[in-house]
This record gives sequence, C-alpha cells and structure tokens, in this order.
Amino acid sequence: MSFRKRFSPFIIFVFILLIFTAGIALARAGGGGSYGGSRSGGGSGGGDGLGILIYFLIRLCFTHPAIGIPLLIIVIWVSIVMKKKNLKKQYSTIQQAGNRNLNQTQDSVATQKALADLKLRDPQFTSAALIKKTSDAFLEIQQAWSDQDLSKVRRFISDGVNERFSLQIEMQKKQGIRNRMEDVQILGTEIISIESDSHFDSIHLKITAKAKDTDEDIATGRKIRDNFSGAFVEYWSFLRKPGAQTLAGKGLVEGVCPNCGAHLELSDSGKCLYCDAVITSGEYDWVLSEITQSIEWSTATSPSAVPGYDEMVGVDPGFNLQTIEDTASVIFWRYIKSYFENSENPVQKVSTENYSDNLASSLKNTRDENYHLFFADAAVGAVEVQGITLGADFDRVQVLVKWSAKNQWIDHSGKTKGGGPKTIRPQIFTLLRKHGVATLASSQLNSAHCPGCGAPYTGGDSGSCDYCGRPLNDGSGSWVLESIGPFSTARINAAGISPVAGTSNVSPDILLMAMATTMYADGKLDNDEMDMLSSFATHRGVSSEHLSTIIASVTQPDTQLPRPANTAEAMEVLKAMVRMSLADGKLDDSEKALLENYAASAGLSKYEVSSTIAKQRKSLYKEAKKSAK
Repeated sequence: MSFRKRFSPFIIFVFILLIFTAGIALARAGGGGSYGGSRSGGGSGGGDGLGILIYFLIRLCFTHPAIGIPLLIIVIWVSIVMKKKNLKKQYSTIQQAGNRNLNQTQDSVATQKALADLKLRDPQFTSAALIKKTSDAFLEIQQAWSDQDLSKVRRFISDGVNERFSLQIEMQKKQGIRNRMEDVQILGTEIISIESDSHFDSIHLKITAKAKDTDEDIATGRKIRDNFSGAFVEYWSFLRKPGAQTLAGKGLVEGVCPNCGAHLELSDSGKCLYCDAVITSGEYDWVLSEITQSIEWSTATSPSAVPGYDEMVGVDPGFNLQTIEDTASVIFWRYIKSYFENSENPVQKVSTENYSDNLASSLKNTRDENYHLFFADAAVGAVEVQGITLGADFDRVQVLVKWSAKNQWIDHSGKTKGGGPKTIRPQIFTLLRKHGVATLASSQLNSAHCPGCGAPYTGGDSGSCDYCGRPLNDGSGSWVLESIGPFSTARINAAGISPVAGTSNVSPDILLMAMATTMYADGKLDNDEMDMLSSFATHRGVSSEHLSTIIASVTQPDTQLPRPANTAEAMEVLKAMVRMSLADGKLDDSEKALLENYAASAGLSKYEVSSTIAKQRKSLYKEAKKSAK
C-alpha cells in the first residue's frame, strides 16, 4: 500500500482531530487547569493511562478502521457533548452567583445579619424608622435645593455634600437662574447594604423617585427650559459612629439636637448653639455623606481591597475611606469654584501652595477679554479611593473623581458664551498629609473646617485658618490636594478583581470609555461599532444619554479619557471587559463581536480574545462555586 493511499485525507483529518480531542480530555482531567502542573507523588498517574488509551485508539484507526473509526467518532461525540455540558454548567453557576450579587437588597442574608447586629447595639433602631427618616430628608433636600437655601438641611449633611450643593446654587444665582424640582414623588426607598467598622456604621439606601426638573429666571419666575421629567434612581449613604443610639423623635432630620434635645440651631462650625456638640460629626445621629448616581453604584467591597489601606490603618487607626472621599468632594468643588471665580482663592486652604500657584497660572491662560473659562453643569458621578502610599515624609491617597461638565465662558456679570458638549472627565486627585499625623475622630466629617479650632473655611486668601492662624495647606493637620491627573487604563489593573464572585471593581462606564477611545483611534466610530457599544451599555445599565456623553467625550480633541498605552494595558481592559460580559452567565454574539473589534483596534488577536474568555470563564466559575458554599 502506498503512503498516499494509506494516509488518505480523511485519515489524516481524523488523526489531527483525535489529537485535538486528546488535548481537551487532558485539560479536563486536570480539573480545568493544566494537567501535570504539580509533579509531586509517585507511581503512574492518570495522564499516563490516558495516553496509552489514546495511543491504542490511534493504532486501531489504522489497523482496524472498521472498529477504530466508529469508536473514534463516538469518542469525539462524547467529548463534544461533555464539553457543552461542562460549559453550560459553568455559565449557569456564574449566572447564579451574579444574581445573588445583584439581589443585595433588604431581604439579603448579609443585610439582614448586619441589621440584626446594628439592632443589638442600638435596640431602638428600626429599618422602617430609618427609611422614613431618609424619605423625609430626601423631600426636604429637594425643597431646599429649589429654594436655593441649604440652611434648612445643613444639620444632617456632611461638609462634602454641603460644598457640592452650595457651589452649584452659587453658580446658578450668579447666572440668574433657579433649578426647580417639582411634583417630587418617592416611588420606593430600601436599604441596600450596611458596613460597619470601628469608626462608622454606613447604611446605603436606594431611592426611586420621579420629578419634573426645570430652570427658571430668578428675577421674573419665567421658565427657561425643561430639563427632565420622569423617574430616576439615586443611592444615599449615611454615616454614624458605632456608639450612637436612636432616640425617638430626637434626631437631626427631625430638627432636634440628639445630644441635648433642644430645637436645633447650628453655629458656623456645625455645633449645637445650646450644648456645643458637633452634631454633623456622626457622633450622635446619621449624617448624609454621599449621593451616588445609579450608573456608578456598586456594592461595597472590603476596604482592605484598596492597595495600602491596611498599612495606613496600621499607623493611623482612625483612618477610613468614607471621610477621605468626603474630603476629596470638598476639594473637588472648591476646584470647580476656582474656575468659576477665575481665582485660586477657593483652593488655598485645601491644596498645597505649589498647586495653588500652578492653578493661578492656568487660570490666567483661560481669560478671553472680559470672559474666562468655567465648567458649566458640573456633576459628580462617583468619588472612590484607588490607592494609598505611605512615605517617609508624606503619605498620599489617590482618589478617582468621575465628573462631567461643559466648557463655557463667563464674565463678571454672569453672562455666558460659547462652550462645547458635556463631556466626562475621570481624574485622579492626589492628596497628601505628613507622615505620622493621626486622623481626628471629632472632625472626620468636617472636611471644610479647621482641624484646630473647628472654624469653617470661609474668607481670606491664605492657606491658614482665618480664626486661629493654623496652617491648613501644608498637610500638617489634614489631607490637602497635591495634584490632579487623568485616570489611565493602567489603574484598571490596580483596581483589581472584586472578591465578590462574578464582579469587577471596574465600573462599566470606565470600560466603555477605554473601548470607545481605542476604537476611535482611526478617527471614527462606524455604525457597527456604535451598535456594539450601545448593546454593551444597555446590558450593563448604562443609559443612552450617558453613552452619548461618553461618545461626545471621545470625539473631543483634548479628551483625557482612559486609553490603553501599551499591549499590557490593552490586555487588562480586555480581561475586565470579558469578566463583565461573563458576569451574567452568558456571552452572546454581539458581545463577542465587540470584544474582537476592541482587540483588533488595540492590536490584539482573536486568539487572545478566545483564550481570555476561556481563562476568565474558568476563574469566574471557581469563584462562583466558592461563593455558593
């Protein structure tokens, strides 16, 4: 028999296919990993026996094809069926884990346990009372916002929240407009999650409401424009010290000092005028510390997941993430105010002298005759600590602030002109403080007050307290701004993998930014690419309006959205995309097409896409099985 006749194309094909099938069997025998990764132990292993069986099956195909080939077909068929069954099991397990994570509501086991633990420490606490308190606070804040008067709600909001609303109202007034929230209705309020540590109890509530959002002329009351009408979702976070106790009818929202029981009147330093208690510190009652938009919300992970957190707590036991994020919020809104006023004065007390000087130079360059640049309609999506670094002289904290705004020009009278589209600006705010300084428990939520005398950061253009003269901008007493820079894709790797199965610490809009900027490298996003991005956004809860803002940001010439700088960063983005796509237990054709399109734009191959999918699927499957135990 000739070589050509003996090794027909069919036999060669069967031989190659058999080798491929053997590879699958070997991988499966290793429990999803590489077989033979551990060579410990003696005696013949299962791999040797499997190899002998494969060898005889190959020989059988040549020596007795009537038996070998049908047997080979059966082996291949069984392997395919088993592989499909195994994949289905993996996807199902991952999906179940994802569903468990999405259902972290008041009915979840973890939240119920946390509520029970809280009630043991505070017998008068009830979920119903807190939900009513939150609902009342929500309605009161909407009214205070519409009236442009925060004095009515200052008693139960942190410095960060107060700075945010105060600056926005100040900007509205200068432009002669009032933003009204009318026909406000709360559709639902529920406790989503609770975390507790030695510093604070944190309770997060989901508020679903609807309202009519309009702008009107302050002088005439004439409606200028309709902004929005319909339902929306926000997540409100409240903090309170672990030792605080609920006193029926005696709380901040009720307008009663929880310390002395008097009708609440506040001093500039946030103290009760009757008993001198700092009631906005969280020492006595719940304080609203953060409002997060629905697109940015995710269940909290362990603070220890933040690089450097454990090391910082080791040298400063009072350090905690919530108060750092409140401080960053104060700094951010003072940064926005500096551009609005075209002056570095607002940041003098919250930034280093070097940063203030550099900002002053930058502000001069934005002037155009009588106009200067400012950020119109500024809004914050999220404030998140990314990393902490201890140093010999200074410690540093990197905080991601995801915000959006339109570039416009304004004159001293409030008249505006020009401007581009609203764009998203994820930036890293680096804060520093002298090494060895300890966090003061009494001022943890008083981020815009002097840590020495408690006076508010008002008036004066120096970096010192205008009341006691204490230096505020050198990091000797509190965290101050050192620099602001773009959020790079290198930080996607730093954000890491969430310990919660099926999730990632990277938000979907950050990934959309990285994908869109990469795909826009050729100067365009075609219809197919837009459809794929839209599909990904829809499946991840990103609204069409938010996606439009991302696309508008991508197409701007001076955009600073995250884009992979090299192959390693491109792979980290791909890995995060795959994990997010697999988190719901399935990967459809449109998602795979998007992954491959992104990979092609980033210089990655289809093989790297398929291998990443396989690796992340196995990883998620293991995590899902572990979380189910």
